[in-house]
Amino acid sequence: MRDTMNKARILKSSLPLAGIMVLLALSLPGCKSSTNTNTDDTTTTAQARILVSNTYGQTLEILMDGASQFTLTNGASGTIKEVSVATHTMEAKIADGTIIDTTTIDVTQLTDYSYAIDRPDINVVNSWGETLRIYMDGVFQFTIVDDENRWLIAVSLASHFLKATRAGDDSEVASITINVTQNKDYSWTIQ
Repeated sequence: MRDTMNKARILKSSLPLAGIMVLLALSLPGCKSSTNTNTDDTTTTAQARILVSNTYGQTLEILMDGASQFTLTNGASGTIKEVSVATHTMEAKIADGTIIDTTTIDVTQLTDYSYAIDRPDINVVNSWGETLRIYMDGVFQFTIVDDENRWLIAVSLASHFLKATRAGDDSEVASITINVTQNKDYSWTIQ
């Protein structure tokens, strides 16, 4: 019985030491986890990525910090992988070399970031006090009631003449020329 008690004490005192030995063995420099944390899942990533989408209407060359990354046809998307933690300048170029969009993305952590390129839009806000008809470049676009806003979607890079007329008699109440020179949203408030 005495031998059984001694064996039990030795076994009991060896358990913490065995646990420490297992932990040390798992943390040796040559050991790697078999878990792959680098996935295509957009919510979990072990690297920073920039997800790029093109709805501009034309094929675009995508550049990051001046270096070409890939070409995207209209409606396509792509991923820039292994992006360093830093501020990156993103550009989109059409076939003739014209840069149609530039933005910066401040990559601060290992996660996904997005860069969407689409055509500029113009937000029209009616604060005139009555229902108006909106024209762009002489073509009727829509009717807008008081205290409403509506968007002119996918406007080309050019100067556009906007006109607002009364819905009742089509008499002009306001007009503006908007020079759409950048791939951003513009606004016109009619007061």
